[in-house]
Amino acid sequence: MAYIHLYCERLAPGLLGEPVNTLTNLVFFAAAWLVWHRTAQAGAWRNRGRLLAGLIALIGAGSFTFHAVATTWAEWLDELPILLFQLVFLWCYGRDVLGFRRVVAGLGLVVFLALVVQAGRYPALLNGSLAYFPALLVLLGIGAYHGLTQWAGARLFLAAGGVFVVSVFFRSIDMAVCPSFTLGTHFLWHLLNAAVLGLSALGLLDNVMEEERKLGLIPDEVRT
Repeated sequence: MAYIHLYCERLAPGLLGEPVNTLTNLVFFAAAWLVWHRTAQAGAWRNRGRLLAGLIALIGAGSFTFHAVATTWAEWLDELPILLFQLVFLWCYGRDVLGFRRVVAGLGLVVFLALVVQAGRYPALLNGSLAYFPALLVLLGIGAYHGLTQWAGARLFLAAGGVFVVSVFFRSIDMAVCPSFTLGTHFLWHLLNAAVLGLSALGLLDNVMEEERKLGLIPDEVRT
């Protein structure tokens, strides 16, 4: 139940001590709805798309709770859904887009998780944002790969990677700007990161739906 002071906006313990940081998490629910709505056009992959949409909503709920109460138990609710979304996304991308076997896709998750854990050992660097660098590099790599190969979802992945760079920047400078801007910049991380998650999930959906369309699992008129 220990109180945690990690972000500029919070001045004292208590419910809604970070009103802007708390309320900006509502944008995650909007992103989740957009992804959920898009999955209605998918074929056999619909349930996985809905899983990603549900995880985006869970991220919003966990972050909302943490910024509302700022306790150690709520911090787990903030961090675990983010990690779970990353792992599910990478599993789906490896299996359904790249066609990796389960063993290869699983090993990829192990390597990624190890990098995240290692980066998380340096919370003082970049205001704790170093832990997001593995995901940032992977997303930029996916965007570049799809752009060079002209695969479906290239623009969405590239946009997600570009927005992610900006969102990590604002997360990193939150405490540094406190003396001159007491609201901080963490709320921008929420607004931009909701876009990152939505764009990433939609990019993945575009790839899978394009393949399903080629296989005749969804009508030709449903364009990705």
